[in-house]
Amino acid sequence: MELSASIAILGILTIAGIMAYGPLIGKADAYRCMGNMRSLQVSFAAYVKDNAQWPQAPEELYDAEDDGPLEDWWIEALTPYGGEPRVWECPTIKRIVNRTSENGRPKMHYQPTPFDAKPFTPFRWANQPWLVEIGNMHGRGAHIIFPDGSIRVMDDIVTFPD
Repeated sequence: MELSASIAILGILTIAGIMAYGPLIGKADAYRCMGNMRSLQVSFAAYVKDNAQWPQAPEELYDAEDDGPLEDWWIEALTPYGGEPRVWECPTIKRIVNRTSENGRPKMHYQPTPFDAKPFTPFRWANQPWLVEIGNMHGRGAHIIFPDGSIRVMDDIVTFPD
């Protein structure tokens, strides 16, 4: 009797632990995602400071059918400033979708805003995003990071009529 009661209690605790584990992983992933975006924001700011302009990806890379060369270009441009490949990946997207290229290189899960080559353009408008997450992976819209390093979600910024 006592053994079956102990097994039942352990089973209930195990099920409760498993059910609580999923939301905790999602929250941890969201915080790591925001940390990645902040690292990239710092990398972009350092790039702009050193080069007196926003990184200027070649126009033909935007027109290519394959995103790989454009992603490679962005990663290579920001790596010296701390934007190494791992910070371009949202942990949730990596866990759920597991988007990697054929050669195992991580894909970018954040889309940079293309700015012109003028030195202060990226800082001119406080509400112009620097990076936008590629999807609604955390439940309230894509994460968006702004020049001051603040991160908001799309649902807090854009309202759609019913």
